[in-house]
Amino acid sequence: MKDLALRALTGADADALTALARACDETYLEWTPKGWAVPDAPPGWANKYLRPEAWIEGAFEPSGRLVATVAFRPSDVAADVAHVGLVFTHPSRWREGIAGALLSRAEAEMVVRGFVSEILWTPDGAPAEAFYRARGWARDGRTEWHPWVGLQMVGYARDLP
Repeated sequence: MKDLALRALTGADADALTALARACDETYLEWTPKGWAVPDAPPGWANKYLRPEAWIEGAFEPSGRLVATVAFRPSDVAADVAHVGLVFTHPSRWREGIAGALLSRAEAEMVVRGFVSEILWTPDGAPAEAFYRARGWARDGRTEWHPWVGLQMVGYARDLP
């Protein structure tokens, strides 16, 4: 983490964000059903997290390569619930604590903005589920088919400190 520079992302980072998401999605081939294919993200797929009311931060290597992101926005559930998304860490940087550090920064900002809890979606059976459970998240009973990812998603929730 020491070699990384953190900054807010903007629309100018859309291509780098899409490339990072694709690198992460390619790892799904290790655990998804046979025949699943890595999807192409549709135009504007991350726009909800690039709006002024949202928060998104990226970690960049000295070369300028984006290697991790975390974002949140107001949820559609309640005004005091944050919706977390775009939790990506490039596979070459896994197990360095980057996602956890970025998520902690996001959660601190959520508290400042008056959020009392957070929710997110992740693919059912994804290794990310263990990451979220280790941070105190729990499945909240929501499920949803993600049409362009082509996977069943499960909802997680967590109260903020």
